[in-house]
Amino acid sequence: MAIILDPYAARSCPVKTQNRYDPTLQAPASPPDEALQELFAGGKAFEDEVLQAIIDGATDVVDLRSCDDRSQAQHLTQQALEDGRDVVIGPRLPVDVAGHRRGQPDLLVRGTDQADGRAGYRPVEAKRHRVLEMGNAEQVCHFSTLEAPRVQLQHPQMTFKPSREADLLQMAHYWRLLDAAGWADAAAPIAGVIGTDHLEGRQGPVISWVDLSRKFIRTFSRTSSTGWKLRSPLERYDHEFGFRVKVAQVAAARTGSPDDHRPMVAPIVVRECDHCTWWEVCKPQLGEDDLSLRINKSPLDVREISVLRSRGINTLSDLAHADVEALMESYLPEVAHRSGADSRLRLAARRASLMLAGVELERLTTEPVDLPEVSLEIDFDIETSAGDRVYLWGFLVDDRTSGEAPFYKAFSRFEELDNARECALAAEAITWLDRVLTERPDAHVYHYSDYEVVHLLRLARRCGQPEVLAAANRVRDHFVDLFTLVKGHFFGTNGLGLKVVARSGPGFEWRDDDPGGLNSQRWFRDAVTGADELTRSEATTRVLEYNEDDVRATHQLRAWLRTLDEQQPDAEAPTT
Repeated sequence: MAIILDPYAARSCPVKTQNRYDPTLQAPASPPDEALQELFAGGKAFEDEVLQAIIDGATDVVDLRSCDDRSQAQHLTQQALEDGRDVVIGPRLPVDVAGHRRGQPDLLVRGTDQADGRAGYRPVEAKRHRVLEMGNAEQVCHFSTLEAPRVQLQHPQMTFKPSREADLLQMAHYWRLLDAAGWADAAAPIAGVIGTDHLEGRQGPVISWVDLSRKFIRTFSRTSSTGWKLRSPLERYDHEFGFRVKVAQVAAARTGSPDDHRPMVAPIVVRECDHCTWWEVCKPQLGEDDLSLRINKSPLDVREISVLRSRGINTLSDLAHADVEALMESYLPEVAHRSGADSRLRLAARRASLMLAGVELERLTTEPVDLPEVSLEIDFDIETSAGDRVYLWGFLVDDRTSGEAPFYKAFSRFEELDNARECALAAEAITWLDRVLTERPDAHVYHYSDYEVVHLLRLARRCGQPEVLAAANRVRDHFVDLFTLVKGHFFGTNGLGLKVVARSGPGFEWRDDDPGGLNSQRWFRDAVTGADELTRSEATTRVLEYNEDDVRATHQLRAWLRTLDEQQPDAEAPTT
């Protein structure tokens, strides 16, 4: 069997690659597909939006996305590159059999041409997240607008996030593929990522260019005196991709005989396990008390878990009973590339001990929670689509002077949203809230984390209505973040998310059996595009009830926090 790996292989779990090529394993009914996961997360909607902006604004664009015939698409791609077109969307590159790789970037942008006059290209991918961060005074972000992809501009004190290593490995894969086909930029291995970053003075997303040969990713190094080295995305990719090719080759040679050689890698739980169809193959290989399985909040990474396993620490119980300080001497040199590795291990050990003791929330303080009651209290929560559009603004209004029970009020649009419709809905909700708060200036608006505030202000600014922006700034003065309060008084064994805290503290329960933000995005999709009226109606009701339960959860959590003032627990005693 030929070993041909996709663009996600180097950035994904190597056990997944091993399982795919092991003939002794039965393949899952539907193979795991990271592209589909990205589609569900709203990546496809963002990709379509930015590609359309390029088509509308750039002057020399070829769009091959509608060509379903593989060989025809490859022929058309070859023709577009030979013609030297500026931008090729949906290109179909030939499989690099010798290099064991395949894949198609979202687009190619012409860069520096080859010495023989042939056009040279840079791969570009759209990602629905930020890819830039503030750098030092010497650092510069090179970028292009979507309207002029070939014109390179500069923005001071910005740089590509090293933490976006997965994106960088994927771009390096496309670069190697493009280079093998003979169409790579002749000047340097440069690739572009279109993230959700908005640079000052610029409207909308931009193409952020990154030199894949620049050394800026901190990695483990046994030969370095510091225990780590800076390596380039291409170096990281070549190492990770080469390792997975070897893993696949060893797996492909397995026969299932008693003297068969063992697989190269063993399962360690990582985030992608949640949606990987190989999970049912991997799970039986892990004990119920496996450390990587049990600690899912601020989890240790693959290397950290591997080092602990090599020292006989495999389970939650092992770590809880280990002498962590004595362990540090041999542990830290093996994870020196990881910033704060000592704190991370101590935190994991703390979680392990609390889990074994059955403690979900640990009270950190004895002083009262500063949460004074006011006559009008409003709980606030929004819901967003997979494309990050706010389609629901939910409020629980508790007027303590009325003698009536709190009531739920929602502003929603269960339809495909564009900028105009999203802004109209936001203006309606913000205007209503501003009017209520103007009449009751002592009122407080409670939310859990800054998610609601960030989206409220972002929309108010983007919509271009001065009166809405002014209203948003006024209502912001009434906001109280319950998450910040909780974080100051509690340590959460499984984190401090609203679902965890509201259940563990006041004992609140959601009506839905599987409440969650990602699920609500699926329900919204069903509410808008469901096959029949019943499906759409049931999904709409499910979303509205979920949102109402969220605001009722913060309402009940607030009441519970106020009762703690009366209990005054001892400093050493956990509340729950």
